[in-house]
Parts: sequence; C-alpha cells; structure tokens
Amino acid sequence: MKAVRRLCAVMIAALALCAGAFAATPAPALSEGDQQCLSCHGQEGLEKTLDNGDTLALAVPGDAFARSAHAPLGCAACHSDVDAKDHPGKARKAASKRALSIALNESCSGCHQEITEAHDKSMHGQARDKEGTLPAPLCSTCHKVHGLGPVDAGVKPRDPCLTCHAAAATHDKWLTNARKHLEVVACSACHSPGAQRKVDLRLQDSTGAEFIATAPLKERTAAFNAADLRDFMKDINAAGNGANGKTNKVMMVGRMEARDMVAAHGLAPKGQAVKDCATCHKKGADAFQKVTLSVLGADGKRVAYEAVKEVLHSPTSVDSVRGFYAMGGTRIQILDILLGLALLGGISAPLGHMVMRKLSRRKEQAK
Repeated sequence: MKAVRRLCAVMIAALALCAGAFAATPAPALSEGDQQCLSCHGQEGLEKTLDNGDTLALAVPGDAFARSAHAPLGCAACHSDVDAKDHPGKARKAASKRALSIALNESCSGCHQEITEAHDKSMHGQARDKEGTLPAPLCSTCHKVHGLGPVDAGVKPRDPCLTCHAAAATHDKWLTNARKHLEVVACSACHSPGAQRKVDLRLQDSTGAEFIATAPLKERTAAFNAADLRDFMKDINAAGNGANGKTNKVMMVGRMEARDMVAAHGLAPKGQAVKDCATCHKKGADAFQKVTLSVLGADGKRVAYEAVKEVLHSPTSVDSVRGFYAMGGTRIQILDILLGLALLGGISAPLGHMVMRKLSRRKEQAK
C-alpha cells in the first residue's frame, strides 16, 4: 500500500499538465493526489475511443467519490498499474469496453477476495466465461465503484437485480403476492440457497422512502428489545421530524436478506432457488432467528444494530413493527387468539340471530 501511495504522489507532477488544460473543483475530503487526478477526470464528458470503436467514459464525479467507501483508499489503490511517468500517454490498452471492465474488476479481489471467489463460482461468474451468452454482470455492473457507499435518503429501496431482471412477471406465475415479496425479500435470500438469512428492520416514511435517524442510537450497544423499539419509534414519530417542522409518519419495515455479503454474491441457477414456502412461513423458521435494526445516518451510511428475535412476535412490538409480518413465520399467539375470538363472534352473531328468529316463529305458531 505504501508503494501505491508513493506512485500516486509521483502522478501529481505528471497530471499537473492536465490541471492547466481543465479547470476543476477538487473534492475537499480527498487527498492532494486524488484531487490532481480529478483535475482531469472530474471533467464531465471526458472520454476516449477504444480500438474497436467503443467509447469509454473517463469522467469521475468528485463529490460522489469523496463520499464513497473507496475514497480513503485513493485512486492509485485500484489503478496501481497506471504509469505515472507517461500518463496519460501510455494508457491501458483494451480490445473493448467489456474486456477493460473484466480486467479492472480483477482489482476488486485485492480487498474483496472471498466475495470475488463466491461470485466466480456463481451463475454470473460462470456465465462470464462462456462464449455466445449475454454479458454476465461484473462487480462494476451492479456497484458504482466510484460512488459506492452512501444511500440516497428519500429514495425507495430497490434490489439491484431488478435493474436487469423483470422478476415480477416471472414470479407472478407461481408466487403468491409476488410484488410484495420482491419489495421485502432480497433476491439473494432465495437465490443463494445455502445462505443463512436474517430480518433487517429499516425505517421508511409514508411514501416508502428511506428515512434518516441519527441521535437516538448514537451510543447504543445493547440489543433492542420490544420496549426499546416502541420507545424508539415514539421518538422518531414525534412532531417536527419531517421537513418544515411537519410530522413525517415513519414505519419500521422488515426486509429478509442474506446475513453476509459473501453468501449474497453466490447466486445459484434459478432451478436451485428456494421455492418451498415453509422455509419462511412456519413457526420457528431459521430466517427469523437473527434480527437487526438498520439505521440510515445523515451521511447516507447505514449502521446495523442487534435486536432480539422476540421483537418479531411480541405483542408489545405490534405498533413498532407493524410494517412487517410474515404469515406463519412471525406468530403473535395472543393476536391469533383474538382473531379466533373475533371470527367466532362474527359467525355467532348471525347464527344466533337466525336461531332466535326461528324460535320466535315457532312460539307465534304455537299460540
């Protein structure tokens, strides 16, 4: 890593020529070397033409990169093969944009080795190396490598798989309420059959968009119980939590997903996907044994806190987790009893009325 940093320092002098040709505003949070890189690459519309005629975009949004998870590493960490002495004179050669993307994605394995290995073994990784198939997704297909990290507040969550796959039409053929499943179940929860699953509770406003919450959880270390969730939601929904001092009703919505990112990248062919409803919709299902509360901070970064699994089926959690219920999986027995009594009462009322009418008629006829 030290060698990479030294390389980046050398690049500053070589890239100074670019600074004279382009005027750019470097991101203040970035190192001096990265700001020099952005003096050229921060320019919108910067591109080059590859040997086969493909147009490769070279522009990097400075603000997005400064906020990304990769910003602390710097440009040279992933582009260590750049020759600072001749850059941009002797740039990387590539037959096509696809070939260049595959080559650049190899640098991801330097930090994300386990995830890379899981992806290589997955259906996407295997399809990548086959001829005559559609281009399989790479790391950069699903992840914006120069802007990876913060979540945009006010945006409705969406599984990245749905960008390419029209899953709703396919799942409607066999899955009950398919659209709801696609909203609250991550694709990897079913398409990585060997993965352990969990329920992640997230905050959403009345429009279904992500909601920012910071102060109530700043120093928290203990796992959330039902009472904690109730008090937390009460504080969140206090008057004035929305824009312009208006109350913004917030719900806690559960989302089922793989417990770790390694398993989430090991996607299997669709024939091996979980299709047995009892996997989740049964009492004591494994997927409900691990619960977290995921909070979106003001910086757009998500922080996960542990929660006790009982919050999913405790009567005192009804108000706080009303946005999450899996039939058969999260059983609140007292609600089952009340529902049974309500059904019994609903049936008894008309039956009782019919019996009374019949007895009254017999009594009148007897007279």
